[in-house]
Amino acid sequence: MLKKTSILTFLFVTFALFQLQAAVREEVSFPDLEGYTTITADLHMHTVFSDGTVWPTVRVQEAWRNGLDAISITDHIEYLPHKDDVKPEFNRPYEIAKPEANLQHIHLIRGAEITRDEPHGHFNAIFLEDCNALNVPDQKDAVRIAHEQGAFITWNHPEWKRKGSDVWGTIQQEYFDLGWMHGIEVFNGHSYYKNAHQFAMDKNLAIIGATDIHSPIDDAYDTRAGQLRPMTLVFVSENSLAGIKDALFARRTVAYSNNTLVGREEWVRPIFEASVTMQQAAVTLKGKTPFMVPIHNSSPVSYELKADGRVRGIAFPDTITLHAGKTVMLRLQGGGGTLSGEESISLLYQVKNIWTAPDTPLNTTFELQVTYSE
Repeated sequence: MLKKTSILTFLFVTFALFQLQAAVREEVSFPDLEGYTTITADLHMHTVFSDGTVWPTVRVQEAWRNGLDAISITDHIEYLPHKDDVKPEFNRPYEIAKPEANLQHIHLIRGAEITRDEPHGHFNAIFLEDCNALNVPDQKDAVRIAHEQGAFITWNHPEWKRKGSDVWGTIQQEYFDLGWMHGIEVFNGHSYYKNAHQFAMDKNLAIIGATDIHSPIDDAYDTRAGQLRPMTLVFVSENSLAGIKDALFARRTVAYSNNTLVGREEWVRPIFEASVTMQQAAVTLKGKTPFMVPIHNSSPVSYELKADGRVRGIAFPDTITLHAGKTVMLRLQGGGGTLSGEESISLLYQVKNIWTAPDTPLNTTFELQVTYSE
């Protein structure tokens, strides 16, 4: 009996150690900006306490493995398909997940999704004090109560069931006028909402990207192969829940999905410029002999560049892919003509997968000092 107990104990300890070793975090290395720390967050996800298929602690573990810093579990208040098996209690997802979040050093934000039929639509409220208080018959009362609790309120997937001129309705306008709408999802999972992007720009709403995940995260995204899940980059002056809340209300956000960043230029430009380094700015061109300039991209996004104009007497690539975390070579070649001496040149590119507004890619410039040699 003692021998059997010892074997079982050994197997249990071995399994526990294996589990500890198997937990590996994929770091998502977006650069910090001057005066701000960059936080990665998914602020829209579900568990078995509404229509998801996982326990709340699983959302925390997934977030840690995927390199996130902050999450909010936003189970539906009104839609509870598992209510016969899981007792409806709207604060429980947060309460269950909080110890695991503390253990994994994940910022966990108390939240819920107000889920009403069209034309109202769905709204996330995070930084709530009590989710149960939102379980009221009148939809406007639910949003008002969230606002009175100091919640940050986001309009979810605005173009899910509506298109064109019907997207922004009287209800959304009323909430906006009352100061009850602070953010809007531009990315929901793989979906990009062009109209929502324009609303964010026109109405100064925080630009949000989120998974709205219901299944295990690996069912929707190939995270083990390095695919990043949709997220919001939040630029905080203090790495805390209070700092995240302050940044969201200040609209210091960028949305990410599908290897694409969407945000105001004041935030996406420094992200790109802090990530991409031209490692040699002095170029010598001799006849038609090529000259290679190394460019390093330290970010987790592979940037797709397209030339925006030409330079007299110099050939350079029309397109470049700056692979995430890698260095590529920019090939320059002279025309073999009569150019001589030195000159400063500017290579103009559009970053096709960074959007500062709908259909508006970020422009960037590589500055080089060229010497022409016989």
